[in-house]
Amino acid sequence: MPHELPEKVTGLASRVNELVVNTTGPVSREFMKLEIRLSDLALAAIVADLKAERADYQAALDGLNDAIEQIDAAGQKIERVEKIIKSVAKAADLAEKVLSKALV
Repeated sequence: MPHELPEKVTGLASRVNELVVNTTGPVSREFMKLEIRLSDLALAAIVADLKAERADYQAALDGLNDAIEQIDAAGQKIERVEKIIKSVAKAADLAEKVLSKALV
């Protein structure tokens, strides 16, 4: 469903916002940058003409789901911070790729 990508990006942005609040220093700033990027992508995804049947759309959903699962699994302890940052950045890259094609 084309509406699934904006919902997933928004959900991930919300989870990353919680990480901003629960961390400090450089890690918190890195999460803040990712949260801003995801929020911008969520707005773009809402207005984009997305094609859910495309392979890159599914890859983006898979990346978003993976990042969400990693954050949820880490819980309040914020374990595996580096892995989570990489996963969120990858998910943002995949979503951005889909949106760049849809907004052309």
